[in-house]
Amino acid sequence: MYFWNTKALAHELSNNTLDKKHYKNYYLVTAVLVTLVYYYGMYSPYIDLRVIGVESIITITIIVFGIQRAYQANGGDQGQHFLGRITALSFPILVQTTVAGVVFGLILLGLYYMLNLYGTAFDDWYEWCISAFTIFLQVLFFTRLVFYMKRVAIHQI
Repeated sequence: MYFWNTKALAHELSNNTLDKKHYKNYYLVTAVLVTLVYYYGMYSPYIDLRVIGVESIITITIIVFGIQRAYQANGGDQGQHFLGRITALSFPILVQTTVAGVVFGLILLGLYYMLNLYGTAFDDWYEWCISAFTIFLQVLFFTRLVFYMKRVAIHQI
């Protein structure tokens, strides 16, 4: 399994050399990672309902548009192995974007405490910053996913 090397995984997918059990493993670890990220989000919920409302609408739009673009990049109705490819490629890309998100969150939290911003106007903007970065990570995730889906479909890895 490739945990970080998306290019090598895309190469195997393009050549149809990935074992069937690996498809299952990619689905399994992606589901576990998504669940862990979900529970992390539950641990630090938003206070301002406007933030979660705006983010949820944008997130749903990104997901619908992103999956449609990935489907088209895979060749649309003539494409092959869409679900296996999207599941496998999602894992290393999700790992990378999750690491970026955690690092950004820790930096933001560190700055928040180091600069003693508690009770300042930054409190109002903190959730919006996290939300904007979350949306950015989603766009980055789907951009990279579409890029690799297209390369796998045309066998140019």
